[in-house]
Amino acid sequence: MRGSIKIYLYAAILSVFFVSPSGIIRADLDSNRATALIRVERGLKQNEFHLKAINSTISNYGTEEDKALYRRCLQHHIETFTLYLQFDLGHSYDEMRQTQRLLVILYSNIVESSGMVVRRELDFLAKYALRTQDAEARHHLEMGYREYGASNQKKIIALNSRPYLPGIKTQYLYESLKLLKQSREYVTLLSLKFLSDFEPDLQSSEFEEIYNEINRAMFSKSDHYAKIHFDNHFNIYNAENLYESTWQNPGLQELEKALGDIDPASDRARRLAKRSMTAQ
Repeated sequence: MRGSIKIYLYAAILSVFFVSPSGIIRADLDSNRATALIRVERGLKQNEFHLKAINSTISNYGTEEDKALYRRCLQHHIETFTLYLQFDLGHSYDEMRQTQRLLVILYSNIVESSGMVVRRELDFLAKYALRTQDAEARHHLEMGYREYGASNQKKIIALNSRPYLPGIKTQYLYESLKLLKQSREYVTLLSLKFLSDFEPDLQSSEFEEIYNEINRAMFSKSDHYAKIHFDNHFNIYNAENLYESTWQNPGLQELEKALGDIDPASDRARRLAKRSMTAQ
């Protein structure tokens, strides 16, 4: 009896210190799946944020090329999410990374074009602000240039970030775009002061009050400056919401055709066929 107890004890001790090869392989696979799951989840959240953040700028001011690329980014994002829900982590991770690579291109284009517009507007308004003794106007001009300069610094950091870290590059480009919008808020205030049809009467810098003053004092240019004002706050003004419309009609089959030289065709048909055979 005592001998059998000792055998059981030895077996228990051995099971603690030694694991079968199949057990080690299974543990490694589980660990890899858990790591892949975390990476995809993190990438999905990051991409979702960046897609929503640039949506207003694309919807309000994007060219047809910008809109096509934005839709492509969102299609890859939706594909990532679909594969993630099916627990196809390998392909899901690939789609997530491709979304990030395309977002770098999209953000770079938008930051570059938006930066040129903001600089041109600031330079134009400077000739009015520098001729006046209005301390507030000069302060707005100074702040506008300061935010514009800070945006350029973020853009330079993004351009010098490692190419295999597209998520980090996009984050810096997002911060650059945000600073450009803050710079353009001062453009809006300066435009109200110098380019209005009537004398503006701003009591605060609240969103609604500025919007009301644009409609009242700048009625002949109200749509132009209202759109700028809305876009500065990441809102869409009298335009199609491309984020929502793409989610409603993703058209993921479009991924099977290349988007110029930017994004090659995806072999979705073979992937779907493989998955259906596995399910059988």
